[in-house]
Amino acid sequence: MKKPSPWQIQVYTVSALTSQIRQSINSQFKDILVQGEISNFKLYPSGHLYFTLKDDNATIRAIVFNFWDKFPESMIEDGTAVICKGRVDVYEKRGEYRLLIDAIEVQGLGLLQLKFQKLKEKLLKEGLFDAGRKKPLPLLPQVVGIVTSPAGAAIRDMLKVIYGKYENMSVLIYPAKVQGDDACYEIAEGIDYFSRTKEVDVIIIGRGGGSLEDLAPFNEEVVARAIYASEIPVVSAVGHEVDFTIADFAADVRAPTPTAAADIVVRNKAEFLDAILDKEKKLEKGIKNILEKSRFLLYQGSMELKERKRLFTDYRMYLDELLNNMMHGFSVYSRDKRVQLEALSQRISDLNPDNILRRGYSITIKKDTKDVIASAEQVVKGDELLVKLYKGETECTVTDKRL
Repeated sequence: MKKPSPWQIQVYTVSALTSQIRQSINSQFKDILVQGEISNFKLYPSGHLYFTLKDDNATIRAIVFNFWDKFPESMIEDGTAVICKGRVDVYEKRGEYRLLIDAIEVQGLGLLQLKFQKLKEKLLKEGLFDAGRKKPLPLLPQVVGIVTSPAGAAIRDMLKVIYGKYENMSVLIYPAKVQGDDACYEIAEGIDYFSRTKEVDVIIIGRGGGSLEDLAPFNEEVVARAIYASEIPVVSAVGHEVDFTIADFAADVRAPTPTAAADIVVRNKAEFLDAILDKEKKLEKGIKNILEKSRFLLYQGSMELKERKRLFTDYRMYLDELLNNMMHGFSVYSRDKRVQLEALSQRISDLNPDNILRRGYSITIKKDTKDVIASAEQVVKGDELLVKLYKGETECTVTDKRL
């Protein structure tokens, strides 16, 4: 029996062979991790990233579609050691196999985490997390605004807590996606809406827990800036207690869970009623104390007024007595002192210089010094003198003197 000719075996076209290889590779290498070093890093205007993943012995071409929307560019460059998650595909036109990447980790740290750290440092330097700019929550909000998914468990938990504490509290819900590529924009729009319309007194943004990828919308810059720009206090309630997001740092208050956020924002109505009743009792007691004190002071003032009136009467009597005694003393004093006064007046008259001059006496004065001359020793020959008489004056010159 003759062996079959090799030309009788099935013949593949290039396209058919490439297609079959592609199907085989796709089915076998559809969800794998590949470790290597990046080289020939090139980011195209389309946002797709092309590079070569290599180790010491081999290379493979790799592609990340829509890289700009997924990862921070600055985290990857030539020479970066990475672990890539993806699948192997065949580019049929060239007969090349390549690695289509969905996720990348740099030196064991995921790019989403690196993106988180980079954005956190950036916004921290800009002051978006400063404690001094955080707004206080209202003591009793009239309306609570919530930005979240209306279909999630988080909104049900929050409403249960709010209405359980304050059954007639007004709540407005801004429906927004809390997961996916566009979720961050819807969350930011909800914050902006409430801040602009002033329809609420406090805003809660939140969702339940999840992976870092699930919480990614709350780690976006657009959400952080919307929180920072809001004129209404914002409470961030994202994930479980161990999860922190950029929104948590930017918010005025961070709650560990959506339930906790509702508990923080809304106080128990019964507590307010008890507080009002307590204040009412304290006010009533205070008024009673003031009235009692006023009565005491009024009585005391009345007694003091009576005492002062009595003292005033006593003083009037004492003053009358003093005046009477003074007038009597003055009368006696005047009879005794009249004789002495007349004698003193006569003495003054006798010593009056004019009366002395009237009797023929004179006063001699040295003209240059104005000294009164009482002795010849006070003058010398040639001194000019002024002689004051009872009527008029004469001038003379010393021609001689005798002692």
